[in-house]
Amino acid sequence: MTGTTAMDERRARATLSRAVEPGDEHAGRWLRRHGATGFLDRLLRTVDSADISGDEPFPGTGRKRVASWRLRATAADPDRDLDTIRELGGRFLVPGDTEWPRQLDDLGDARPLGLWVRGPADLRTWALRSVALVGARACTPYGAHTAADLATGLARQGWVVVSGAAYVLCPVTVVAVGRCHSCGGVERNVLAAASIHAGPYGGCRGRVAW
Repeated sequence: MTGTTAMDERRARATLSRAVEPGDEHAGRWLRRHGATGFLDRLLRTVDSADISGDEPFPGTGRKRVASWRLRATAADPDRDLDTIRELGGRFLVPGDTEWPRQLDDLGDARPLGLWVRGPADLRTWALRSVALVGARACTPYGAHTAADLATGLARQGWVVVSGAAYVLCPVTVVAVGRCHSCGGVERNVLAAASIHAGPYGGCRGRVAW
């Protein structure tokens, strides 16, 4: 893949990340078939081919879903998003990048379109030894105690603790992240929304590295 083609693919994925919901296997199937630039080109055609020939541009995918993709893709500004993440010291990773966590490829058509990343660490290296700690939003004191013990032990053994950053809603996250930081461990947040817009909430405000 040439430099220009690779940039076109990255730019198309940045656009689609604004248009497609995470884990959408319908979109993933068309992405696999046409590539990001081909999928986007097919999506943004000014005249729907179905209106001319009766053929659906995305057979098996509902028109309402396609219309929603098209509406959001039309409003996207990938150059602005890519510039913003660079200004924040981050980058937009796509499949095939050296830093891409290969475990995500196991998701098949539900694989993320890309990852908006902030922070200096190599994501693929950290993902090789990572673990997620999750729990109930209304956890018991025993649950919080167990989460704290697990986070402390894992961090001291060199594991990266992965969080969904639900600090307002999930006490287990608050406890796990707090213990991880207090013992010098590493914690990283994985969000469905781009990290351009993310910020720490609740009890961990100011303590989380993004």
